[in-house]
Amino acid sequence: MDKMTDEQLIDQVRQGHSDAYRVLVERHKSYIYTLVYRMVPHKETAEDLTQEVFVKLFRSLAHFRGDAKFTTWLYRMTTNLVTDFRRSQKRKPYEALLDKMKGWFTDAREQPEEMAMLRDEQERMQALLSELPDKYRLIMYLFHYKQLSYQEMSEVTGLPMKTLETRLYRGKAMLKEKWLEVNAHDSQTSGRHAAHAIPK
Repeated sequence: MDKMTDEQLIDQVRQGHSDAYRVLVERHKSYIYTLVYRMVPHKETAEDLTQEVFVKLFRSLAHFRGDAKFTTWLYRMTTNLVTDFRRSQKRKPYEALLDKMKGWFTDAREQPEEMAMLRDEQERMQALLSELPDKYRLIMYLFHYKQLSYQEMSEVTGLPMKTLETRLYRGKAMLKEKWLEVNAHDSQTSGRHAAHAIPK
């Protein structure tokens, strides 16, 4: 069964083969958890919501018609479920750092000494990403981390491609502005970057 396509596994599930559903879950649970955690950066909550996604998936497989890729259909189900959850909760400040958001703008394959040098900047970037509004942070995740095309993002989110382009542009601009503000503040308080004031 491990070599079956998603669509073949779905057919098996519909015929009552529970092992096929287990394979389907094992195949996608890691990414679904990662996607949920990007939207709700709290480990226990993300785990609970991931379980809810797969419960909903099992109940919804009869409605999958194959008009879109299964993964696209599953990712859209996930984002909708998490969005509904967030709307039901009182808005709270995000955690200061999203420890699991490695890989957005840095390469995990860096050498140990290079990773040590980047760690501080990486943590700052993670914190700044967590401050972006959901609608920008999700698009940046899908585009930069999952490297989805605009068409795929449109299918996942249900948004027009023009809207996606706008949100991606604004998300990048907001992130850059926050990054510059933080570094400018550090330069003023520490004095370590005073050299930039020396006349050329």
